Amino acid sequence: MQDNYWTKLRRGSVTRRRFLAGSATAAAGSAAILAGCGDDDDNGGKTSTAAPSGSASASATQAAGKRGGTVRLVKSVPDVGVDPAVTATYALHTSKVYSHTHLYQASTGKVLLDMALSYEQVDATTLNFKLRPGIKFAPDVANGREVTSADLAYSWSRYPEALKSLGSQFNKINWGWMDVGNGAKFETPDPLTVTIKQNNPFASNLIAMGNCNFAVVAKEAVEGSSDKTLRKVDNAGSGPYRMVKHESTGTRFERNPNYYRHENPAPTFVADGPYVDAWEERIIADPGAAKAAFLSGEVDILSTALVPIDKIVAEDLKKQSGVKVLEGESTDHLVIAFDAVKWTDPRLRQAISLGWDRDKFIRTVYVGDGLLGGPVSPCFKDLAFSQAKLKEYQKYDPAQAKKLWDEAGGAQKFGGKLKITANAGIPVMGQAAQFIGEDLKKSLGVDVQVDIVDGNTYVAKAVAPVKEWDLFVAYHLAVNTMPDYNALTLYVPSGFGGIFPNMRLDSSNADVAAMAKEIETLYQAQARELDKAARKTKMDALQEYLLKNNATSLPLPIQKTVYQPIRDKVKNFPVNDWMWGAGSADGVRVHNLYLDG
Repeated sequence: MQDNYWTKLRRGSVTRRRFLAGSATAAAGSAAILAGCGDDDDNGGKTSTAAPSGSASASATQAAGKRGGTVRLVKSVPDVGVDPAVTATYALHTSKVYSHTHLYQASTGKVLLDMALSYEQVDATTLNFKLRPGIKFAPDVANGREVTSADLAYSWSRYPEALKSLGSQFNKINWGWMDVGNGAKFETPDPLTVTIKQNNPFASNLIAMGNCNFAVVAKEAVEGSSDKTLRKVDNAGSGPYRMVKHESTGTRFERNPNYYRHENPAPTFVADGPYVDAWEERIIADPGAAKAAFLSGEVDILSTALVPIDKIVAEDLKKQSGVKVLEGESTDHLVIAFDAVKWTDPRLRQAISLGWDRDKFIRTVYVGDGLLGGPVSPCFKDLAFSQAKLKEYQKYDPAQAKKLWDEAGGAQKFGGKLKITANAGIPVMGQAAQFIGEDLKKSLGVDVQVDIVDGNTYVAKAVAPVKEWDLFVAYHLAVNTMPDYNALTLYVPSGFGGIFPNMRLDSSNADVAAMAKEIETLYQAQARELDKAARKTKMDALQEYLLKNNATSLPLPIQKTVYQPIRDKVKNFPVNDWMWGAGSADGVRVHNLYLDG
């Protein structure tokens, strides 16, 4: 019999740890996800249901912490809105103000329960959650009433309209399997039970829901706002904190007095709520100034998106008093996207791929500490192509690049000029754009303009239907923990591939529409496959197509080792999960972090 997750589940022979590993489907590599294979949680033949989050032993192993203090952070630009159904780039707000059914811990492959007391994947398309009783919204939200299953159903049903009408950054790859406009539905048989009737199987459903954008909001707050959204509503949830300052200079979050107890808390959660009293972030646009604030002790956790840390910088920081630098395996991805309607000739796309030197890129941008990137991030070892396989598709041949460019009339099509856009708030993007631009000037003989813009302008240029740019450097960190999203979202039409690169299924350009259909078909085939071996085969086919055709985007090299500088007074920082981003236990989601000093 095939190794099918839900067949095992219905047989009742699957343990909780095996069930979680199955639903994760290699989200953090085989060693982490598939480690637990004993029958220590076997339920004696009943359908496997997750137990309440944690146990006496789990609580006993939590590191004790001190209560109080303020964690101080820094970022480069103010947010563009705070509605969790719309904005996927402000994880601090979504994680602090709102509650979630669970958190996915990538390092262990475990689902850590938050609002939920238990869950059950009844079959391939039916997922149940039972809620803790007594969860209340913050005092100034919906009169502080109790949260019910109807609130979860309402919150999750908002995503399709938010994408259609509000330009949501939280795209369909995350929630398409529960799209109420495509056959899915939510059932609430009682105030503490919600059932998701999925419109299709989705191997990464529980991982996706661990993302902080699966936040539970109060309907009254949405309906009572001036624009029927939460884009300008600071507090509309039941999370551990309330936003008490929201200004162009920064923000501040303080404890929610209504926050609920976590009986039998899972690791990273604390029974009486988080140890830290408040979280505060400053807006500092200049990376040098941000680094100086960290070194002076004014900032506790340094943003590595704002201040890139390579191995040379990391070694220097390690020598500084009061500083600790964590090291981890990269979960990053980085691409340079084509505006699909301008790049329909495959020879032009191939010319761009052949026209810049990836080995030199790694030596220059990452000081030699880099990896080739792929459509599936290399961190997913069970599903991503090997470095040797990626090298077959990622070659440097400037002579062949120029030949293809000339044969396809590249100079005439683009007027001898190419425009590359990148985000000034993420320095590695600008470095990548400038490096590639210089190489393309030499190999293709074109004039390359590199346009490095502020974050808000960058987003506007990304989502505009008519692109001002020809090539666009991008990545997305809203949820790094599932292979369907980490990197792939920037290729797939139902992800950001349909937005940034205009790889749209409904494109008026027949060539673009045909390619978009093929990519989406291959993507959906692997996403809905619950058999691990079969999924690997289908994911290989998708990666092969994307790389062979240089479709949608070109994967750029990524830094091999990532570094996170923190002040050494920050304790219980999630050393095995911070690199996985806001979809996991990356610091802003955990409750057991505390300050000592």
